[in-house]
Amino acid sequence: GKDFFTAHCTAELIMGTPTKEAAERRERMMERLRDEIDEDTKKRQERAKEILGKMPDIEEVTPQSALEQAVKEARSEVKRLRKLRASGKGLGEVSDEADLTYAFDDDDMNTSTADDDDELEARPKSGADKAREAADRAASGGRPRLPGDADVTRGEIDIEVKSTSKASSGPLTVEVSSNYNTEQSDPPMRKHCFQYTIRITNDSKTDTVQLLSRRFEIQTVGSSMKDVVQGEGVTGRQPILKPGEVFEYTSTAPLSVRPIGTTEIAARMRGEYRYITLQDGQDTATTEQVGNGGDAGAELAMFHFVFPEEQRVKPFKPSDDEDEEDDDDDEPPATPAPKSSASSAKTATPPPAPKSSASPASTLPGDSDMTSGDIAIAISDSSNTLTDGVRVQVTSTYRPERSDMGMQKHCFAYNIRITNESPSQAIQLVSRRFEIQTIGSTNKDVVQGPGVTGRQPILKPGESFEYTSTAPLSVRPMMEKTPVVARMAGEYNFVLLGEDGTTPLSSTPLQAKLGMFHFILPAMEGV
Repeated sequence: GKDFFTAHCTAELIMGTPTKEAAERRERMMERLRDEIDEDTKKRQERAKEILGKMPDIEEVTPQSALEQAVKEARSEVKRLRKLRASGKGLGEVSDEADLTYAFDDDDMNTSTADDDDELEARPKSGADKAREAADRAASGGRPRLPGDADVTRGEIDIEVKSTSKASSGPLTVEVSSNYNTEQSDPPMRKHCFQYTIRITNDSKTDTVQLLSRRFEIQTVGSSMKDVVQGEGVTGRQPILKPGEVFEYTSTAPLSVRPIGTTEIAARMRGEYRYITLQDGQDTATTEQVGNGGDAGAELAMFHFVFPEEQRVKPFKPSDDEDEEDDDDDEPPATPAPKSSASSAKTATPPPAPKSSASPASTLPGDSDMTSGDIAIAISDSSNTLTDGVRVQVTSTYRPERSDMGMQKHCFAYNIRITNESPSQAIQLVSRRFEIQTIGSTNKDVVQGPGVTGRQPILKPGESFEYTSTAPLSVRPMMEKTPVVARMAGEYNFVLLGEDGTTPLSSTPLQAKLGMFHFILPAMEGV
């Protein structure tokens, strides 16, 4: 009861509830809390008497004291939220006009002092505090996060892209070089691994330094936040560098990221190494020096993890001798609810949601050849279709490591690439609609929604948008007839944009067709 009342108090303090309404609500909550406290106290005493054989001597908890404690906790929570907001952290907002005096006029809670802040930091963490911290850790993989750089979020890098950097800070020079690790990467599954080599040189002619800790900020392209990686030591050590000595190490950065538009970077990174200068006769840093974080910092200057050429989304460059023939590779359909995430070349404020031409039904009558298993057309795990100057290409691959034939679970990855081949007209993708039919089924499932994997990317002439998604299918194959386990087709709706590149010329969308393709089991490919 008290925990509920504390939360209720906090909510009222945050929102600044009008006085009359707040007073009435407080009175109702007080009455309810008194009853709950009395009932809980009686139960505890009776239970204690059963165990001890007598009524124990316990401190009496009156309803008034419980209420005072609940209100005190609520006030502390409001102050904590204000403090977070002032420092740019936290998700909520606390009104500056919130009633912090609440029910007790003898406590002036409208002023905040350094002592108050210290008290807040020192107070025991409530269950809500712990839950909130756990949620924050889960959202960031357990790491602190900071607001990201806008150009990395947009995928439009406004500085020179370099995979190396070099910076000198005091006696230390920190150099870094990075490269793509093809062997440990899996692009269809958005797994891109990079290696980076750090070289730290002590340029001093007289001073010996010891590296104590490191702190890195890493932002993947498309993300609005930076992950902060920090800890004591460097690769588990705290190396000592005498004048002229060098410490060098290589580490890996496994990133889950997709290319955005024609941007070549996967991530941006910068950081700092904290160090101390050892005094004459001093062999290593003291506990106090380590605890204080060192004397100074050596900058790890900004550098980028750069996609290799084959992993980038390349701009379309039309040529006179290029024809418009479709690519007849086999194509993969998606499942009724494929999980996918994508990144866009550029995203502007989306236009009002246009009326889609997609059917409102969740299912449609299926193709008879898919129902029977006697496929009547050429099968392909890919397609390449040009509609109104927009080309949509798709390829699919089987993912055996995520499949279980014994359980009739078959997972495919499919890669979509949408290219604006118009010589002068910018477009914005606004919605999508897919039709998917598994083998043996009499119906097609219809998947539709606004945006493309949650975004509404803008494509200038020649630009492409690319993403990879997975299609986990639960289906019983007809191996005696066909290797096909599903068929997929659809369309992407887009609008033409005005000269400013952001304003739609019409609220009625055009359609770029996603040509039909199949999800094909590899064991029978070519049959």
